[in-house]
Amino acid sequence: MIRYAFRLACANLKRTQNVTLPFFIASTVTVFLHFLIMTMMFNPHVPEIRGGTTLAFIFQLGVFVITTFAILFMISIHQMLLKKRKKELGLYTILGMEKKHISLILFWENTLQALASLVLGLALGWIGGRLMWMILLRMLNSPNGLPYAFSWTALGWTSAVFLGLFLATTGISLIQIHRINPIELLHSEKQADKPVSFLAVKTGIGLICLIAAYAVALFTNNMFTALMVFFFDCMLVIFATSILFESGTTFFLRQLKNRKSFYYKPDNFVAVSMLSHRIRRNAASLTTICILSTMLLVTMGGSAALFFGEENALSESNPDDLTYTLSEELTSSQRDEITAAAAELAETHHVTLEDVQIYSYGEAYSKLEGKTLSPFTNDDYLVGFRSAVIDYGYDIFFIPAATYQRITGQVPELQGDELLILTGNDQIHLSELTIQDKTYAVRDIQRSTPFTQRKYNNGGGTNSSDSSELVFLVFADEAAMLPVQDYLQEGEWETSTRIGVNYAGTLEDRTAFYEALNQKVRNLGPVQYATCLDYDRQEFKSMYGGLLFVGVFFSILFLTATVLIIYFKQISEAMDDREQYIILQKVGMDEQEVSATINRQVMLVFFLPLVTALIHTGFATPLMQTLLVALKLTNPIFTYACVSVCAVIFTIFYLIFYRMTSQIIKKEVAF
Repeated sequence: MIRYAFRLACANLKRTQNVTLPFFIASTVTVFLHFLIMTMMFNPHVPEIRGGTTLAFIFQLGVFVITTFAILFMISIHQMLLKKRKKELGLYTILGMEKKHISLILFWENTLQALASLVLGLALGWIGGRLMWMILLRMLNSPNGLPYAFSWTALGWTSAVFLGLFLATTGISLIQIHRINPIELLHSEKQADKPVSFLAVKTGIGLICLIAAYAVALFTNNMFTALMVFFFDCMLVIFATSILFESGTTFFLRQLKNRKSFYYKPDNFVAVSMLSHRIRRNAASLTTICILSTMLLVTMGGSAALFFGEENALSESNPDDLTYTLSEELTSSQRDEITAAAAELAETHHVTLEDVQIYSYGEAYSKLEGKTLSPFTNDDYLVGFRSAVIDYGYDIFFIPAATYQRITGQVPELQGDELLILTGNDQIHLSELTIQDKTYAVRDIQRSTPFTQRKYNNGGGTNSSDSSELVFLVFADEAAMLPVQDYLQEGEWETSTRIGVNYAGTLEDRTAFYEALNQKVRNLGPVQYATCLDYDRQEFKSMYGGLLFVGVFFSILFLTATVLIIYFKQISEAMDDREQYIILQKVGMDEQEVSATINRQVMLVFFLPLVTALIHTGFATPLMQTLLVALKLTNPIFTYACVSVCAVIFTIFYLIFYRMTSQIIKKEVAF
């Protein structure tokens, strides 16, 4: 019996290759991607790459996402295939086969597919791993000398995951076979869905949830809040989409039936009737296709924006080639010493010194309400630090007129009750400013200055303040400045010094210059923060390149899942409807009319999820942009452009696949 079951399983796989072959390809691709990313994660040379710690974390996250998605995806597809074969399995029982025999056949089918996809996927991973490693190093601008290391650990984990997944799906299938009545198996395809109840209520709930999710995505403009609401918003969109595809499509089809001039035409009548027959199954698959397409577009767009916006993000984080923040004020002689040392070291290490900017400042995080500037209270900080909830908080910097004149070369000519405001925030328009019951006349508001262009760094070299939150107050002298500084800092103020250096040369010479100057600066006093453009560039490349690398993996996986689900749904329904189309041909419907009817069904299944996914992506992009600010990508136009290009590419591919699927279905239902 074992040999006979094996032969029958082989025959079944060959006979149903239009279904089993796409599933085999999808399984192989999933194994391939899983093995590749695990190989990268376990590569012992990853820590040798600058930013390797960040890169390793990205790979770990990628492994978790791909593993989770692969498990859910493979189980759902396997269940879809089993459901499709219920009639065939019912015939086996009618012909005298026992359930244990059917189970044995299914076991052999699953075993053959699982082993074949696992072996081929691992082989492709072994062949393509070296190429992927070279591509990764090229993306990161890392040394080409780092060798590729084949990971037996990755091989073992991938094999264990997918063999375990095979055992799980096989076990689920066998349990279902033993529980199902043979008669139910025979008639499962002809069972219509139950009518959708509470249509108006469900539609209303779905619309409210979708509008709420869109509103959250549009009006959440703070990255801390965005991080907190992101997952909730995703779940809300999925829930709303599911309801609307079930109730909304039912409502739409009912409206078409009520339009007699449209409905009572042979091709429209058949198409609408067939869709109404299985509306719930359509809703589930339409929701899945839509959400996968949205995930694909967001992943592709976000990854592209990060990778191609690297230099923009780098300039945001590093306005100067070399930046130091010292926790004390430097004297005039110390400033001259650093300037002279920079010039001397530049000549020694063959770099061109462009400029050296050194100035001292005071800083306080304050709130601006109307024309009044005041310090944050304890209650304010409890509500939300650095405008997590509060949207009127600003980083206030205090500098005397002498410093402004030395840096800009302009003489402000301020009186004791006057001040000059420097800020990149276009929303600040003040003629006067009240601080601690004293009103200062605002002589001018300058939007573009060396101060606003050179943003302060904090927290490990990253700039957590948006440029619009930076406000510089220029006072006539220190006597006018210090009382204000003391008030806003609540008596615990200190003066810091910022050193910004810009220079040009080869990377080797620039590195030597930085290392030499770094020692000179650190001898002056305690350094709070320090950033170097050349070092941060590699950190950014590791982070952004790693995100793009993993994002491409995710995109391929989501695309594979989307294509496979669409294909299985269309081909299975074509096979289910074959008899009905044949009857329609026998009663007088010609081939052209049948083709038109098929096109109408396929268009709904294809274009409704596509249009909805494009709308979801459009509303998701502002929320994604808010999250990307945490990664220093502050140019929303660039993000929107990347997402738009990805949407166009995906739509073109989608249309090509629609055309191919339509032709396959027509062949499937033909006489």
